[in-house]
Amino acid sequence: MRSFRILSRLLAYPQANRLDHMEEMKSFLAEEGLLRPRKLAKLYEFMDELAATDLMQAQETYVDLFDRGRAHCLHLFEHVHGESRFRGKAMIDLSERYREKGLQINTSELPDYLPLFLEFLSICEAAEAQELLVQAAPVIATIGEKLKRRKSGYHTVMEVIVALSGIKIDQTAIQKAADAALPEFETLDELDRDWVEPEAFNGAPDCGICSSDGLPKAQNLGGL
Repeated sequence: MRSFRILSRLLAYPQANRLDHMEEMKSFLAEEGLLRPRKLAKLYEFMDELAATDLMQAQETYVDLFDRGRAHCLHLFEHVHGESRFRGKAMIDLSERYREKGLQINTSELPDYLPLFLEFLSICEAAEAQELLVQAAPVIATIGEKLKRRKSGYHTVMEVIVALSGIKIDQTAIQKAADAALPEFETLDELDRDWVEPEAFNGAPDCGICSSDGLPKAQNLGGL
């Protein structure tokens, strides 16, 4: 399903060859018809805005949002397991599912990276892709809520991904999850201190979407 592949590209680090093909990607989304008109229109607005942004500015914004801190991190298990021992097992399980579908993972990227996960969904059958996405949707919705609070257009991409899961998200629970989510940092020194001294084996904070043992309530796909 090309829609998932396009969403993957929109969440990846901005590159000129992607920004230059926004109209083509919009056509693919319309042709596949997975999104309702209102969601598609909102996504088009974001795509137009991104395409009109200077490339260096788009890249700087992306790094500021997704790389300089953990609040909007695109590695899904970071929001579920944190630095706990469960994350390693979840990574192995998810990597195995990728291999079963013939998806080769670049050694520089982790399997829970959201653009990679969406690439995986694009080669799954529709029913399987939706089933897997349902499991990840609460985490993705929480990241989207954090991005919305930052007034970032990227929250629209998250909303679209959640919409494709077909489930109704409890917005009150997502608001609480976002309140308890991973911290944002104002300076690089704060970020350095956080990464140097991780709370290993303590698990992720209770964000309202995980069970008491630190695992997500929907348990498949290696912990998503």
